[in-house]
Amino acid sequence: MGKLGSAGYWRWVHRPVPGQPRFFASEVAEQVTKVEWWVVPLLWLPAWAAATAASATVLATPPSALLSLQLAGIVLWQALEYAIHRCLFHAPLTSYWGITLHFLFHGCHHKYPLDAQRLVFPPLPAAAIAAAIFSALKALCSLRTAAGLMEGVVLGYVFYDCLHYAIHHGWRLPGPLLQELRRRHNHHHFHDHERSYGISSVLFDVLLRTSAQLA
Repeated sequence: MGKLGSAGYWRWVHRPVPGQPRFFASEVAEQVTKVEWWVVPLLWLPAWAAATAASATVLATPPSALLSLQLAGIVLWQALEYAIHRCLFHAPLTSYWGITLHFLFHGCHHKYPLDAQRLVFPPLPAAAIAAAIFSALKALCSLRTAAGLMEGVVLGYVFYDCLHYAIHHGWRLPGPLLQELRRRHNHHHFHDHERSYGISSVLFDVLLRTSAQLA
């Protein structure tokens, strides 16, 4: 990808096509880059349930406080989702390795938006990111607060990844809000990739004035 150069790469990557690219000659390495959507709720919802139980018992967080912290954590995830998508995944990289890494992490999704096995985040890098977020939260606030917020972040992440898969694979989405999120994300892919960075929420697009003007 890096050999395309900056101008050539960005023109090419934002012209979506069907299909599934092959990243590596090694079959083992190739399979590591793929993950089924159901792995996300299968792994992370039990982790959320166990952490919530620990907050309620070991940390003795009152139910009302725990609910408030988890709701705040969901909003925190939406902020992280927006920031990662806008500032990292759409960073204007120009170097050979910058372009190559961009394609591996996000460009492949824009070029091949229907690649079903590269839509959700693989468990190991997701766990590493989760550990980093939790460490930052513990450094900023008490363990009780950090745990409650992190539980909300996990819930927000599971909703985001499952919704993202559903949007790209034509699942029937109930209610006007989810249908509107689908419209906005499709607009991001097929009309204006510099708008609508939020997938699970329009909140930060509205606050930061990057919301798409849909007809």
